[in-house]
Amino acid sequence: MRALELEPSFDGLLASPESGVKAVVVASGTKEIAADRERAFRALYDAHVAFVWRNLRRLGVGTSDLDDKVQECFVVAHRRFREFVDRGHGPRAWLFQIALRVASDARRHRRRHPIDPDGGIAQDRTSIEPPQVAAMARRDAMDLLDRALAPMDLDRRAVLVLHEIEQMTAPEIAETLSVPLNTVYSRLRVARQELERELARIAGEEGKR
Repeated sequence: MRALELEPSFDGLLASPESGVKAVVVASGTKEIAADRERAFRALYDAHVAFVWRNLRRLGVGTSDLDDKVQECFVVAHRRFREFVDRGHGPRAWLFQIALRVASDARRHRRRHPIDPDGGIAQDRTSIEPPQVAAMARRDAMDLLDRALAPMDLDRRAVLVLHEIEQMTAPEIAETLSVPLNTVYSRLRVARQELERELARIAGEEGKR
């Protein structure tokens, strides 16, 4: 599988008429506005592609699908870029909503078309770690977290990832996911318990080897 390409793959998005990306240019009214919008979107992509990558992975997208799903997220983001309004949380909350929908669709697809029973965890990862996300020294820890998160319900996993990894507050998570604050606290509590149990189970299995 090819490594995730950051800048070259973005150029491919801009050249694809089927994706709807060029519709932004057509609808902009002037070349200057269109150019400004493209520069702004490229800056958003460069700043947040690693954020989208790691959260798709945390949300259960298989490693063999990660680069394609990252591209899918940014195609959607580009198509909807004019609709984006920063409500004080920056673009990450908006991008996470897109990533969550893409991950949910990918999860449903994998259930209907299973390929590998471990969700790709056992695949060799030597060529897929983008340097922006983790150095090779962190690979084992990331793999362990993937294994522990794998059985978790996607809604609880999303709350756990946003709070524990992305360091969002509960109110920020509630706004990002459009759920009541009490739901965030409830999901977070259950998710932490599930994660601890799964980590303990994995540790027990490793100790028997």
